Amino acid sequence: MNKIFTIFLFFSFALIGFGQNTTKRIAILETVDKSGSVNYGTKLLLRQSITYAITQTPGYEGYNRVDMAQILGEHEFQRTGYVSDADIKKLGQMTGAAYVLIAEAAPYDIEHIVILANLVNVETGQIENASIPIVAGIESESLASSCANLAEILLNKEGRDTYSSFDASPRQSSRQASNNILPTNSVKNFIESAMGIEMTMVWVEGGEFKMGCTSEQSDCREDEMNIRKIKMDGFYIGMLEVTQAQWRVVMGTSISLQKAKTNYRSFYGEGEEYPMYYVNWEEANEFCNKLSQQTGRRYSLPTEEQWEYAAKGGNTGKVTKYAGSNNIDDVAWYSKNSQYTHPCGEKEANVLGIYDMSGNVAEWCKDIYENSSMRIRRGGSFEDGIRSCRVSNRNGERPNIRTYDTGFRVVCIP
Repeated sequence: MNKIFTIFLFFSFALIGFGQNTTKRIAILETVDKSGSVNYGTKLLLRQSITYAITQTPGYEGYNRVDMAQILGEHEFQRTGYVSDADIKKLGQMTGAAYVLIAEAAPYDIEHIVILANLVNVETGQIENASIPIVAGIESESLASSCANLAEILLNKEGRDTYSSFDASPRQSSRQASNNILPTNSVKNFIESAMGIEMTMVWVEGGEFKMGCTSEQSDCREDEMNIRKIKMDGFYIGMLEVTQAQWRVVMGTSISLQKAKTNYRSFYGEGEEYPMYYVNWEEANEFCNKLSQQTGRRYSLPTEEQWEYAAKGGNTGKVTKYAGSNNIDDVAWYSKNSQYTHPCGEKEANVLGIYDMSGNVAEWCKDIYENSSMRIRRGGSFEDGIRSCRVSNRNGERPNIRTYDTGFRVVCIP
């Protein structure tokens, strides 16, 4: 008998321990949005918050690793909304998951969404447990609290008997966060909604870090070898690279019009949720200036120090070779797994909940490169090798150049 589920291309996975001596995986699918009205950034926050809540439950272990977009494509799973019991079982066999978690979100009002979730046993194809409807605010604090309740219900823990999280306070816990899940400071995140761009901004707490080719990097170039301590003030940075939809709203031009300004003939990923490219440094700065004028906030391109500090996980001390992992395939679209850009946020986030700081598109920074006329680019792109996607790697480009592999993200100074 068919089960009606919608399967999207983005997935996270948590290794969840059921019982004292066994560890089982739960495959957490991308949030279902049948109405098509839930903001993409909100769905990403919801997915990450669910992963965080389950991972933080005592006796459970979280781990993200399988590229489900590739698996679905290779095995021709339907994306029409109908998945058979056999398909669910095959999904479990391919990933080693014992359960699949499907969450659905729908608009409730301008500031809230309704969340439902089912836990499906991959062996039987049957729903093992289901949540009550939970109304959650779209701010990260409310989502985190609501998802904690959701996890307690699905895992048969003691959840709050409530249908609403409007007045939920931050969830208190002595458990330590592990890699690739939202940290406790995620409650400071905010969504920039000016002009309808719905851009999630992640708070990066101030602190000190070592900039340059630190021990986890290896294979470094000469311009990375100046390792020095940098003291940083706190700032906000985009959870995602600026998307084509956000660019169009702020700047009034499409990816097609931007391509027409170049000698390139092809698109390398086109759609609302894809990163913007064919954008030079000057235009990226103009985007920041216009956004600042509309919002009254101070938006800009990140300095090179801000970019690397965020990519290295801020003051968490969880520095990895790439932005979020020592395994590049966990976090990056690069030359060995892609020939074009992908929608922002398909790979895993780093410890701060920031996506695609390694690979997808390289990112403009504010700074001048090596006392030249060029400007800094960081992070590597879908056509770069692993060396270029390391978090300490740096290079320069002329500020008037538009290429198919360079975009940007913004910072906001409080």
